[in-house]
Amino acid sequence: MKMFSTFTFTSADGTELLGWTNNGDGPTVVVCNGLGVPPQAWPRLLDPHCGYRVVGWNHRGGLGSGRPADPDAIRVEDHVADALALMEHTGVERALLVAWSLGVNVSFEIAAEHPEKVAGMLMCAGVPGGTYDAAFSTLMVPKPLRKTTGLMVSRAGQAIGKPLTLLARSVPKGNTFAEILRHSGFMLPSAQTKDIVPWIQSFLEHDFEWYFRLMVAAADHEPMDPSFVQCPITVVAGGFDVMTSMRDVVAFAEKIDHAEVHVLHATHFVPLEFPDEIMAMLDGLLLRSDLTVPVEVEARAADEAETLRETLIDLREGVRQP
Repeated sequence: MKMFSTFTFTSADGTELLGWTNNGDGPTVVVCNGLGVPPQAWPRLLDPHCGYRVVGWNHRGGLGSGRPADPDAIRVEDHVADALALMEHTGVERALLVAWSLGVNVSFEIAAEHPEKVAGMLMCAGVPGGTYDAAFSTLMVPKPLRKTTGLMVSRAGQAIGKPLTLLARSVPKGNTFAEILRHSGFMLPSAQTKDIVPWIQSFLEHDFEWYFRLMVAAADHEPMDPSFVQCPITVVAGGFDVMTSMRDVVAFAEKIDHAEVHVLHATHFVPLEFPDEIMAMLDGLLLRSDLTVPVEVEARAADEAETLRETLIDLREGVRQP
């Protein structure tokens, strides 16, 4: 059952984009999603009764959003402009940013350019720039070769994009496909079938030639020094993440003195594998921010605190040890 609604808005360069919202009430959350990721990646945030007003958008040329007139206008700075246009269109002056993967890059750029718009940051399985340099570490790819390897994979995907798109259209996308994913190692069984199915059904609607073009463009975003962040921030890494190195995520977070850092027994698909824990982290972030906390969120956060402590595996000290 679809729990969110969509709308269109126009970015600074005239590109027409598809936005989405959970139609909820409460403090505003802006989701800076993983590249090409549909809103179904955030199953608890899509609930209109989750205690937050949640808005997001689909990336340029993907899943209902228009392609820019300039086909090269698909870099991180363009996604930042889209996020700011979304906030203006929806009347959001200040919000909590929730991000996954490349959305972490976008969020840090927003925080650098417009700190007054950011009340807090929940950053999942991503780094503030240098995304490809943080990839494939669990596959034993040496760091100097990661960017080259990532670009090779992305360009290969672009080259075979048309047959990939045809294949994606023909693959059955029900419970059986979800079960295969849950036990593939690419995703872990902690993800629930009921959450995976709508996500994969939407994601496989991509034009994969364009999708991998977006991936190639993502490599241009250089690493940022994140120490400028002053707002509350929670950083989450997956200990079994192939796409973004857990150690690289923790390393950047440790440059922010006040960051709360969690390493989960997760792959890159943290939002799908640990949706309840992500919700608890968001409630905790809100409590640390200067935004007004609804009574129901405050009560829920108190109930969740002990469960969150028991569920999470915090490896901050372990990573520091030789």
